[in-house]
Amino acid sequence: MFHRALTDDFGAVARLHQMLEAASEWCRTHGVRDSASELDTLTDRLTDLGEELHLVGESLDHEIHSRSRRTAAAARVSPAVTVSGHPMGRQAPAPDLISPSTVRSQPRSR
Repeated sequence: MFHRALTDDFGAVARLHQMLEAASEWCRTHGVRDSASELDTLTDRLTDLGEELHLVGESLDHEIHSRSRRTAAAARVSPAVTVSGHPMGRQAPAPDLISPSTVRSQPRSR
C-alpha cells in the first residue's frame, strides 16, 4: 500500500501534486498571484517529500527482503541435526526441573 501510494500515477502523492499544480494554475489564471506562489512552494515541498518517501520505501523493501532471506536461512535444518534439534549420535541431556515458584511470567506484548 505504501509503495502504491508513492509510485503509482494515481497514488496519493501524485494526485495531491496534480491538485496543487491545478490550483496554482487556476490562481494564476484568475489573478491571485500570491496564492499561486504559495501553492507552487507547497508543490515543490511535496516533490521533495515524495522523493524522501520513495527512498524510505526502497529502504523498507530492502529491509523486508533481507529479513525474509535471514528467516528462510534460519528455517533450513542442517543435515547433521535430527528433528529434535540435537546432533545425530548424541543423546539430548535431560531437562532441568525448575520449580514453578522460581519461574517468573514474562509481560505480554500487545
